[in-house]
Amino acid sequence: MTAKITGYADRATTQNFAERMRAGYPAFEPAAYRQLTGTDVITSKIGYGSYRVHYQSDEHVATLRAAIEAGCNLIDTSSNYTDGGSETLIGNVLRDMISAEAIQRSEMIVVSKVGYLQGQNLDEAVRRADTCEAWEEVVKYMDGCWHCIHPDFLAEQWTRSAERLGLQTIDIYLLHNPEYFLSNAKKRASANDLNAVRDTYYDRIYRAFVQMERFVTEGKIRYYGVSSNTFPGPATDFEHTSLNRVYDAAVDAAETVHGNSRESHFKVIQLPYNLFEHGALTEVNNQTDGKDATVLEVATALGLGVLVNRPLNAFKENRMYRLAQYSYRSDLDYQATISSAVSALDGVETRLRNTLTDWGIFDQVKKAVNLDLFYDIGGQLQGFLPRVQNREHWEQIASQYLIPQIKVYLHQTTESVSDSHLAEWEQAHQEYVGELNKLLSLITGHFNRAASQEVEWIQATLNNHLPADQSALTLSQKSLNFVTSSPGVSVVLNGMKREQYVKEAMGIMSVPDFGPSAGQLVADVEREM
Repeated sequence: MTAKITGYADRATTQNFAERMRAGYPAFEPAAYRQLTGTDVITSKIGYGSYRVHYQSDEHVATLRAAIEAGCNLIDTSSNYTDGGSETLIGNVLRDMISAEAIQRSEMIVVSKVGYLQGQNLDEAVRRADTCEAWEEVVKYMDGCWHCIHPDFLAEQWTRSAERLGLQTIDIYLLHNPEYFLSNAKKRASANDLNAVRDTYYDRIYRAFVQMERFVTEGKIRYYGVSSNTFPGPATDFEHTSLNRVYDAAVDAAETVHGNSRESHFKVIQLPYNLFEHGALTEVNNQTDGKDATVLEVATALGLGVLVNRPLNAFKENRMYRLAQYSYRSDLDYQATISSAVSALDGVETRLRNTLTDWGIFDQVKKAVNLDLFYDIGGQLQGFLPRVQNREHWEQIASQYLIPQIKVYLHQTTESVSDSHLAEWEQAHQEYVGELNKLLSLITGHFNRAASQEVEWIQATLNNHLPADQSALTLSQKSLNFVTSSPGVSVVLNGMKREQYVKEAMGIMSVPDFGPSAGQLVADVEREM
């Protein structure tokens, strides 16, 4: 077992990191770094969100390194992201960069979250069920997704996360969407049961916080909090998580563990917020000083840091809008060009199937890989392309289904080709990959155009509020800058699994804060919808 990295993020070293980065990037704005409210550390205003990254992807390894080198020093993950692969990636990169003296442990703020039972965790929960080792108070929300914040579960999960991260201390540890308890209760409870359900909910949170405070005393974490998608929702919503009541639970937990309610280490919350989902800014659902207030206002009054997720993936009226625009050719008839490319690929695949049959290996390779799309991508795409919903759906199909399986059968074919046919196969292989990449690129361009056209009006609305020198920013940069500039927001977490995403997100470190009030812009966006 590799020794864990000791230490944790501290004020002096995170401040030094910010100063070093400002020296290397003189265009950085003063607000590019700020104190993470509630803590003693200095953070970049953009954090690396690691929802879909995995240690087995060279690209993901490269983008995390690139983000850090570009000035990002807050990294957010969770025990369930890619079934632990995200935490392992972060641990590997930190260890390598620290060993190379590119960074210090105390410069990096690592946030992880706990609560989900998916993948390996779910398999373990099922194995333990009906035994004396079963985890208590598991919320069996749906097949494939259970949830738990019982103290014993948290203790085991911290150990697993710390091992994957390779860290002795996790800087910030958050309960991850505890509102699954409410969502599950909503299925079978009536509105009359709401008060009792909520009392049970906040009692579970209190007991989880007691465990969190014990983690602090043991040096396992420095701060803790809650990541909840329902912080910004209406107070009347059955699934709403009240920051007021969560804070009360934290105060009680500090009194229980330390004998002093003022020693609470509940310092950070995380929630979704973007141009469309703006409840954190506009929904009055809590109170402060006896007055009704929004969750951002209450977080500010309580001195809590706010991490924002989903700044670019906006859900509105059961639709998702991606607040970004993508490259495509405006002069191209994509439908006709894609049809032509499908025909060209289909011809190459037909010749390949015949060639492999002549070599006597077609059936052998097909049986070995056992894939229906075996040298039949053209035919397969003709069947399911009309059913692809949008750019994100296509990206998911290509990255998780098509490309991995294509790699499998190409590799198996290469392994099966005899030496006498190897040169011929290499030429055929290159032709096939060339036609395949051409088709995949065209399909991506087609969905890029559709996604970009869908949000052109947002770009225009933003431009009405921006100075001329900021109109050239990409839509994602404008949207990110809106969120980072909103009152009460500490850090915006952005997925940066590709080099272009790193470049765009870290680019706003050099952009001044958004000028108009966030409320004014939100009102204009609502009016234009």
